[in-house]
Amino acid sequence: MGYAKSFLVSFKYSDKVSYVVEFSHKKIRLFAKNQIVTEGGIELLGYNESLENGENLEIAKLPCIEIATPYRYEDLWDEEEKCFNIQTIQHSDILYIFNENHPIYMLKRYSNTDWRLEELEIKNGPYEALNTDDVMIMVSDVEGDIDVVADGDIFSDTDVGRLIRLRNYDDDTKYWVASKEYKAGDICLSDNKYYEALNSDVSGSNKPVHSVGTKSDGGVRWKYIHDGMGVVKITEYVDKRNVKAKVINRVPERVKLGTLYWEFGLLHNGIKHPKSGAFFRNRFCFLINTKTGPFVCMSCSGDYNNFADLEIGEATAETAISVPVINTEFNEGKWIYAKDVLFVGTGASEFYIDVMTTSSAMASDNVRISQISNVGSKAILPVSVGSHVFFVDRYGLSLRDLMYDYYSEGYNPIDVSILGKHLFQARIVGISYQEVPDKILWCLTGDGGVVGMTFSQEHEVAAFSRHDFSGDVESLAVIGNLTDCRDELWIVVKRIIGGKVIRSVEKVEHGVPCFWPDSVYAVDSIKERDEREAEYVKNEALYLDGMVVFEREIGDETVEISGLSHLEGMKVKVFADGGLVRDDVVIGGKVNIDKNMARVVVGLAIKSQFIPQYVFVDNELGSGIGQRQRINHVLLMLYMSGGGRIGRSEDCLHEIYYRKSDDEMNEATKLFTGIREILFDGASNLEQTGATIMIENDSPLPMNILAIIPYMDVA
Repeated sequence: MGYAKSFLVSFKYSDKVSYVVEFSHKKIRLFAKNQIVTEGGIELLGYNESLENGENLEIAKLPCIEIATPYRYEDLWDEEEKCFNIQTIQHSDILYIFNENHPIYMLKRYSNTDWRLEELEIKNGPYEALNTDDVMIMVSDVEGDIDVVADGDIFSDTDVGRLIRLRNYDDDTKYWVASKEYKAGDICLSDNKYYEALNSDVSGSNKPVHSVGTKSDGGVRWKYIHDGMGVVKITEYVDKRNVKAKVINRVPERVKLGTLYWEFGLLHNGIKHPKSGAFFRNRFCFLINTKTGPFVCMSCSGDYNNFADLEIGEATAETAISVPVINTEFNEGKWIYAKDVLFVGTGASEFYIDVMTTSSAMASDNVRISQISNVGSKAILPVSVGSHVFFVDRYGLSLRDLMYDYYSEGYNPIDVSILGKHLFQARIVGISYQEVPDKILWCLTGDGGVVGMTFSQEHEVAAFSRHDFSGDVESLAVIGNLTDCRDELWIVVKRIIGGKVIRSVEKVEHGVPCFWPDSVYAVDSIKERDEREAEYVKNEALYLDGMVVFEREIGDETVEISGLSHLEGMKVKVFADGGLVRDDVVIGGKVNIDKNMARVVVGLAIKSQFIPQYVFVDNELGSGIGQRQRINHVLLMLYMSGGGRIGRSEDCLHEIYYRKSDDEMNEATKLFTGIREILFDGASNLEQTGATIMIENDSPLPMNILAIIPYMDVA
């Protein structure tokens, strides 16, 4: 239970274990296997890895794991843009966290009960442009802890932790030449690297090119000292011209006298920190908004915390890359997302980054950025569905699909929500994708509702549905559940209970199970198997909001269900052993039950409504449009259904009855699969453009409609 607005993200540790990570005011909590992760661990894969010798422990009574963070509520939610300010990506068992008010952090999982939040330490780079002012920097020494002095006002107190790259500045540089006499202590430049002669002799013909240790050219032994550049990290601010620093890479001796060739590190506390990140072609990439515009910075290949664009003084295929995101209008970076190319979303346009030629590896001289569109993006990380990449437009009013178009040989941001615009009038504030079982892209809207887009490219389906809850949904995330063979949708729900705001983290059940247990499919008789399937679905596929499930063990004489404080004072339905028992009111977070009830589910009723398009039937008089027509009866093709009403409007609905006259009394009605014929009194009139049908279900039992077949007469 939480009382501050929070943000959910998924964390997939393996194909068997997934977590929901909850960010709230200055803390992180974790959920898995239908419960919060406690200091005693959580039962994963049938065991608790924090316990030994099969010890039995009631982990629900232990304190939950809470990880302290620097993220305040103001850091989590952008009130102006109406979306969460945190973006995350995962690599292995590390969750990288991006927020412009803080450096990049990593949430690391060491075990079920050992999670640590650590700041990402970047070893080198990225850097701003080379200094062009007449400001010289001098250092007190070339190694260790040093003083850095400038002859201009260039430092500020936000520079602590910032890097400075200092380049050699010497017009009297000696160059290595073969067959030349050198003295011990001479420093020469060879292959863009600096070497010190360790003996006096005539040089040989083997040009020094090594970057570590000592080697002979055939006459003189040369010790590698540096590549003409040194890197220091500011540790203390003194004043605008003086700071203290620690040497990261040895500084050239000449810099002690001063150099005009220096570069400040791009990352520091004086500007916004990286906003978004991705892993692309074995590089760790982040998007950062600077005073000159957005930049996409890519690490060295395979070295994820090294952003040095030069290696031993040269740019290679492995060194880091920085790409400016340039547009003709004001541009603020919103996200980056990696697929076959690296997509970049800004407030004004969309771009992609790729190689210029596929015959060479990506490098600073083989990279390009191309503009896709002028749609503009909201700061919500996209999601991919197969080859499709869905992002939210700058206003939060539509979903756009970035898919490669072979005809135009480019990417085209198609508006896939064109037929569901009315569902997004409260603006999209978050998205998450559920692959199994129904391929649904969940969209959180600003009014606390949830819109699902069922998307299947192979079947050419993009259908929208709105899902309302008893409270306002404020965040959502999807994780896998190997045990139940499906993906789970988790949500944060805000309710007003007794005049107080109560927030809870809840899991949304799918409904009809995705698989049958042994007790169902290990039956030879087809008829008996069908009956067991229907009975299993009736107990598992329940539609109640904020529900709590109680399963009685042998000898248990419990007469009340607790854990309902999130529904305090509300009217709930009590569903027991396959049938609806009664309505009740939650008092003190509890409701009463009978001792003979084995499996009880308590929750709020959910009202589901479906209205198809107006129905027209063509005839000898024409298409039927504009004619008065009447529906005299309807055939419903149903699958494992037990509830529902049907009629021409909300004010004229009739129950659909499933109990047969010869069914046993005092037994719950079995779920129905087949065709149900229903008499109907629906008709079109002069105000309507066709006959209407409305189907509604607020029962805990499912109603799965496969087809609606109306029979009509011309009036």
